[in-house]
Amino acid sequence: MSLGRGTQVMAAPTIPVPAEDLRDPIEIRADIVHPEPVVAVAFPAAAVVRTLAQHEEAIRGIQGHLLGVPIQEELPVLRFKLDIAEAENASLRARIKTLEAVEKVTHNHERLACIGIEQQLATVQESHRQDREDFRKLKELVTSQFDKAIGHLAS
Repeated sequence: MSLGRGTQVMAAPTIPVPAEDLRDPIEIRADIVHPEPVVAVAFPAAAVVRTLAQHEEAIRGIQGHLLGVPIQEELPVLRFKLDIAEAENASLRARIKTLEAVEKVTHNHERLACIGIEQQLATVQESHRQDREDFRKLKELVTSQFDKAIGHLAS
């Protein structure tokens, strides 16, 4: 590529990486500045393929180093952990539903027990009122009988 004497040309090589292999892609760019015009050079195809493979391997190594673990080894571990987390999540949802059902049944039992206790209280209160009324009548009867007996003794 000839743009004139002293012209600088920048080339940014791109290396395709399949998207399904990476969850969080890392963008790596390298700008190469040539102080002289770039002259088209013909390379044998085998050399280009070998160089491309070396670059891909180097990029994987850099990504693995940046992430702290090799990418191809990390991916199955992360998928396994995701499966475990999803199973635990499903288990927790089932436990929540069970607890909600138990809570509903318990609430219904408490409500029915409360109604039963209120009915028993009303029965006891009515019985107590009736006992007080009977005691008052008995007291009046005994008092009147006592007054009559004293009246007969005094006469």
